[in-house]
Amino acid sequence: MNELITFFDLVNDQSTPPPSIIGDGVLLDKTILMLLGEPKAQKSFLALNMTIAMASGNNFAGFNFERPCKVLHLSAEGGYFPTRKRIQKMAQEEQENILKNIFFPKYINLSIDNDDDYQNLRSLVEESKADVLVLDPLIRFHSQDENSSTAMNVVFRRFRELINDFGISIVIVHHTGKNPSLGGRGSSLMRGEYDSCITIKKCDNHNKLSFDMRHVESPAPRKVKFNPETFWFESTDEVDKVVVYINEFGPVSKSKLVSSWTSSNTYQSSHAYRLIDKAEKRGKVVLKNDGKYHLVEEE
Repeated sequence: MNELITFFDLVNDQSTPPPSIIGDGVLLDKTILMLLGEPKAQKSFLALNMTIAMASGNNFAGFNFERPCKVLHLSAEGGYFPTRKRIQKMAQEEQENILKNIFFPKYINLSIDNDDDYQNLRSLVEESKADVLVLDPLIRFHSQDENSSTAMNVVFRRFRELINDFGISIVIVHHTGKNPSLGGRGSSLMRGEYDSCITIKKCDNHNKLSFDMRHVESPAPRKVKFNPETFWFESTDEVDKVVVYINEFGPVSKSKLVSSWTSSNTYQSSHAYRLIDKAEKRGKVVLKNDGKYHLVEEE
């Protein structure tokens, strides 16, 4: 049962709010983030990127992850082996302790509106001690009529129960409707239930991310690119971070650059190494005989 307090208690409460999971209000503690997109907009790739980043605390594509978390990722689309292939490529540079923060049922088939399935889901959350639950896609985790506000209230009421009982945050992957400008498919109740939303749209040579935040000002839309070599989304200017550093401070060794970024809490080490490798592969920088990276233009 919820503790009953007065406004006097509230006005005099000086306790520190829990830190965000993803900065800029993208995913706050004990809230719901919805990832929306048309079919083949690469929503599942974005959800998996977020899961690994939440487990590591590493930033990517302009998203700032403020603390490492345990994640329970439930993927009910694509099958085990195709999903395994994606994860193996994405996570190839991640450390063992980070990967052990992510829990993933090999096969999952449950409807949150079914009492027995709901209890099974609660058991998975309790067993994993997850801070974040990811459900991909929403349609595979309920048997209600998505166009009915009464029916979908049953689903989201149980999401809120999970948040209240286990103190988790929830990320839900969902499809846009026939008119993407109107948001997610189905009842407008869903648009009123999420705390934050990211809509991903696939364009000719990039993906556009749009934001809708309920508790903070919504960030401006952002362009990202999907890297088919790593299966990670990247900011369109992310690889230039290495170039920016060299332009400001001159040629630098890999170890010194990584140390500079990690000591200033700009990036964690695995992400720093990833940025350097990307800059080198794309011909932005070159490692010379002095053991330092130089801009290619200097050759």
